[in-house]
Amino acid sequence: MIFEYLNFAFICLAVFFLTIIFSFYRSSRYRIFDDKNFSKNFFNSLFIGNSSTISLKILFRLIGILSLIIAISGIKTGVTVKPVERKGVDIVFCVDVSLSMDAQDIKPSRIDKVKFELSKIVDSLEGDRIGVVVFSGSNFLYLPLTMDYDASKLFIKSIDTSMISSRGTDIPNAIKTSVEAFDNEDDQQKMIFLFTDGEDHSDLSIDDISFLVNDRIDLHVIGVGSSKGSLIPIRSKQNSFLKDESGELVLSKINLNFLREISLLKNGKLLRISKSEPISENIIDIIKKGEDSLISSFEFSDYEHKFQYPLAVAILLLMISYLISSGKRKT
Repeated sequence: MIFEYLNFAFICLAVFFLTIIFSFYRSSRYRIFDDKNFSKNFFNSLFIGNSSTISLKILFRLIGILSLIIAISGIKTGVTVKPVERKGVDIVFCVDVSLSMDAQDIKPSRIDKVKFELSKIVDSLEGDRIGVVVFSGSNFLYLPLTMDYDASKLFIKSIDTSMISSRGTDIPNAIKTSVEAFDNEDDQQKMIFLFTDGEDHSDLSIDDISFLVNDRIDLHVIGVGSSKGSLIPIRSKQNSFLKDESGELVLSKINLNFLREISLLKNGKLLRISKSEPISENIIDIIKKGEDSLISSFEFSDYEHKFQYPLAVAILLLMISYLISSGKRKT
């Protein structure tokens, strides 16, 4: 049992009790018709009715108001289970956030171009769950699988090459984290889209990557960068570029051969982000084909609203209290 508007109900309850306390205080201070001033017989001679009827009227009114406050609290109990048709794909975008993604051979930069394309992809999705894994020398699940596309776009907008402090690029372990992000118990179509320039510094091989990804997951690779390559700007210093340990400028190039080998492992395709043509439409087409291949039904559980019952009690008791006569003055 939960209460959707519990805070508001507490405010109403506090006002209710304060009103009762104030009424008792006021009536006790300014009481005229009591045993000290008048006898009961004199009181009964003035009014038709009795005190027990008036007490019952007040009791019904108080219980009715309490029931109304319970209804206002938005009470929910149990769960309702209903079948829901779902047509969609579970997607994990695995995004390289190593320093080489700051290279500007793809304008405005590799990482900014990836974020732009991802936002366009999210805008076209419907019924698909998406998650995001970011990686460089290490990795983590940045956004678990969700259908909240507005929140997803905010997460994508915040992706940055400063998110992970460890240097290098470990693609195999990033793919492993992407696989673990899926729910392995359902039969939903699953896809991983790997966005990277292909510079890998891990000790694992292509065979290790093949072992990590099962046959139910499609692994697609999106190469980011040019074959010509580009220097890597240091964002904290203007007109400064990254150098290696020997003091030489680092030239970052896309490793197409390595990326092609990955894409051939598990029913995947190799796409490439170029300077002008958008890649989002190609990715959307791949996702749409996955949607067409699977229509799954599952049960969706939610709490059931019960506010109508205390509301009905409140209306009934308040109507009864209104109909009960409180007596009238004798003429």
